[in-house]
Amino acid sequence: MTEARPDLITHWQELNAQADAGSITIPVEVAAKCDAACVAYIAHLNDMKRKAIRLGEFQEWGDLKSAQDLQARFGRLATGTDRSLDVILQQHIDVIESMRMLFRRYFDETLDTDAQTSANITALTPPK
Repeated sequence: MTEARPDLITHWQELNAQADAGSITIPVEVAAKCDAACVAYIAHLNDMKRKAIRLGEFQEWGDLKSAQDLQARFGRLATGTDRSLDVILQQHIDVIESMRMLFRRYFDETLDTDAQTSANITALTPPK
């Protein structure tokens, strides 16, 4: 019996919608740490994806039929199908990007509030 895999993209999109509605908030310090972890993990996943693509690019495994079969098998596992490693890694990257969108909103809101406050102070400052 196989378990149904959760739709993580939808989950994080729902969390983003809840944040838009003000139902959830994340302290800025926590959001900053989570964002930094996302950045590091995305870099790691992108590196793994580049390596997976390179696995599919190896050309010469020898003349033996078994070597050619092994090359084809590794090539299919690494890249070129909807279940290959590069596709799966991209799916993980997409989920982490959705997570990061939630965390980044708190920086953007802080910057927007700071800009508005600065504009209000400037408007109230008498000319010299």
